[in-house]
Amino acid sequence: MTSEQKFREEKLKNMGQYCKKVLDIGQSARDDKKYFSATKYITLDLDSTIKPDIISDICNMHMIADGEFDGVICCAILEHVYAPWIAVKELGRITSKGGRLFGYVPFLSVYHAKPGHYSDYYRYTAEGVRHLFLEEGGFSSCEIHPVRGNVTTIMHQIPYLNKIQGMFRWADRFFSNKQVSGYNFFCIK
Repeated sequence: MTSEQKFREEKLKNMGQYCKKVLDIGQSARDDKKYFSATKYITLDLDSTIKPDIISDICNMHMIADGEFDGVICCAILEHVYAPWIAVKELGRITSKGGRLFGYVPFLSVYHAKPGHYSDYYRYTAEGVRHLFLEEGGFSSCEIHPVRGNVTTIMHQIPYLNKIQGMFRWADRFFSNKQVSGYNFFCIK
């Protein structure tokens, strides 16, 4: 298991133990629902064809009360949002005091819009994530963990080499970890 997989598992388990009501935006944790067996697990998406519990734009979740959720998951969503600073304010608004938020954003990643469903607008640095969630979202802490290192990020971008990137994780330790695929993050309100 990679360090980013361990980080994700640890934080989602934490949310499953702590949170009573979790909102999964984009259903990005659908394969991790085992952690939320004792939790009210609700999904939100703009795309009605995937049958979310709530159909909404993340920038305008007016149907959700302030502090309604003590857990929010938002993975691989913010790069597709036209105004992520507004979306993050909304995430902060709907997360209760002491609530948790787990997310992922890409940094060095291929363009991946789905015409007719969603666009691909932004990429994020660790500093950008920290600013968005602490300053715009009103979270009190934000722990950030890189996904892949310099070498494996490059390999991940190249067809066929992405299948063997794991064999080269050892080489990542010789670089800065600033040129990564993206970031997992865990914020507390």
